[in-house]
Amino acid sequence: MNSLMNTDNSGDKSEFASNLNIFRQIDFFAGISMDVMKLFAFLCQRQTYKKGDTIFYQDDDDQCCYYIFSGKAKLILKADEKEHFIRDYEAESYLGILSLMTSMNKQFSLIAQEDTTCLVMTREAFSKVVDQFPETPLKIVRTIGNRLLQAERKCILEYESSASDQLKNLMGISLI
Repeated sequence: MNSLMNTDNSGDKSEFASNLNIFRQIDFFAGISMDVMKLFAFLCQRQTYKKGDTIFYQDDDDQCCYYIFSGKAKLILKADEKEHFIRDYEAESYLGILSLMTSMNKQFSLIAQEDTTCLVMTREAFSKVVDQFPETPLKIVRTIGNRLLQAERKCILEYESSASDQLKNLMGISLI
């Protein structure tokens, strides 16, 4: 046997275990069964992006969600022929859950600020799991609803403590 040939698949097992641990920590997946999490951990892929690479583009429906495993990325909005910085995302950030359940054009672009590795799940992979476990989306939607409610409460508190009317447009999102 060639000594350069690697027949040990322990790296695959440790990546799977790492992926599973990540899904266990993401609040969107808190209510789903371990069997579903295992399938998600198996079906997702790691993607590496170099500094300056675009992870996803504004106005595209890339049909993916992302967990930033390592690195750092910035969220930008292109408007009026300018790029507007919105915020940074660092390791352990999770973005794009709605893209798994429905067509969802990204409203922003995400750019790697340094070499960045993401755990990426596609809508197709998600759909394969949902076909076997149809209760999964409802459990995730409950968590999404709670997150929207928390975000709106935060906006209301910020609105009440400021003299600005800028937050008014964000309020009412929990009524969707």
